Amino acid sequence: MKKNILAPVIAAFTFFLIYSSCTKIDTTDLGNDLISAVDNVPTFQTLLDIETDNLLFSSDTTEIPYNLDHAIGIIENDPDFGKTEAALYFDVSPSAFRSYPFVKKDSIVAIDSIVLSLAYKSLYGDSNSVQRIEVFEVDPNADFKYSNTSDYRLNHPDFAVLPVALGGRNVDFKTLNDSVFYINAKDTIRTANELRINVNTSFATRFVNADTTNAFSNDSIFKTYLKGLAVKASNGASPSKNALAYFDLTDAKTKITFYCRIKENGNITPIAPFFRYFNSNGTTTSSIGAQASLIKRTPGNGYLANLNNGNPKDDKLYLQSTPGSYAILKIPGIDTLTNRVIHRAEIVVEKLPAVSEVFGIPELLFIDLIKPAGDTAFTIPNDFVRTGNNTYDANLLGGKIKDNKYVFNISRHVQNIVTNKKPNYPLRIYAPFITQPYILEASGEKSPFPVTFLINPKVAQGRVLVAGGNHPTKKMQLRIIYSKI
Repeated sequence: MKKNILAPVIAAFTFFLIYSSCTKIDTTDLGNDLISAVDNVPTFQTLLDIETDNLLFSSDTTEIPYNLDHAIGIIENDPDFGKTEAALYFDVSPSAFRSYPFVKKDSIVAIDSIVLSLAYKSLYGDSNSVQRIEVFEVDPNADFKYSNTSDYRLNHPDFAVLPVALGGRNVDFKTLNDSVFYINAKDTIRTANELRINVNTSFATRFVNADTTNAFSNDSIFKTYLKGLAVKASNGASPSKNALAYFDLTDAKTKITFYCRIKENGNITPIAPFFRYFNSNGTTTSSIGAQASLIKRTPGNGYLANLNNGNPKDDKLYLQSTPGSYAILKIPGIDTLTNRVIHRAEIVVEKLPAVSEVFGIPELLFIDLIKPAGDTAFTIPNDFVRTGNNTYDANLLGGKIKDNKYVFNISRHVQNIVTNKKPNYPLRIYAPFITQPYILEASGEKSPFPVTFLINPKVAQGRVLVAGGNHPTKKMQLRIIYSKI
């Protein structure tokens, strides 16, 4: 009698445990093919085809915050992806206003040299690159200025500059982290990770002749004397263009220094006043200054061919970091699934050999939902878990490179479609520097505004060739481990 009463209770409890796994899914990577039974209930595996299509970000709205590294340089012809050009624009100011930086008006007896220095951080591409890096003055009439509401987008048109370079030098990229010696006023300085470019000494004239009643009275008037500086690699004069170098505007090494001699009390004394990019670290008299990191991509080679093949079911996907490309994934087979308990649903993305391996791959890919019209992106409900204002749990969602694979966990998302008949939106896979999707909850509610997440630490760094849904040997598929109900 007791057995007859307990049997349905045990069965109901067992069903509850199985069904509750829909929302408490084991996030263990099943890539080792160890598929364990759940409460002695048999598990099954099915593979669903994925339709994959290469697309280009036609209007990238990404902006580079002032305190992240900025790229300069040219990759002339990546044999897989084509050309990349990166230029940097920024303004500078003296360390204080209402103070004459050259000690005393009419005290200068000689301007020995002017040097623009940039704090070097890292390199992407071929370290054997040799590029001519030139410094230009931003045209006084250019609409280049600081805004407290936004930075300039990567795809902003070039700002006008005065036609004659203030200075330039051929830079051997592999020496950018070497130690260099220079004389700073009276002392010999040893420094490393610093690019130094000599500027024409005639550039100093307008500042030497100014005083605290005009140029040095305040920041806005100073900008009428110097709108900003542009630092670019020369397309025509660079011997070997195959890399980007990254620099930090907020580092104390980034400045333009005037090495002068003044006469004071009958003595000749060397001085080295400098102008810097203003930042918000509390050490300057102003807040953030104007800056723009402008990056142009020109698709070429296999990347361009796949963008233009007219085939919405590509066998290879070309994923290039911001500003770059993305791919749309469609999985129509999800709509045919009968009700079941999803223990694991994962997309396995396999890296393919590239024509050139000089350019590193992104360590992290990102995946989100995108409306069929392509105008709005959402995070994947439940599988995307926010851990802070601008961070998320990448271990849960997946996308980290391991054993030449990027694996994404969309288990709860698939369960939501199967059980609650939620829309089976296309997925977007890409390698963003920064992404700004809406947060989509399991209930269907979305955040009122897009939320910013930093995915990969360097803009324009990393690209990878992966197998698409039509690849003959490594096709991208959705792997589902499930139990029948």
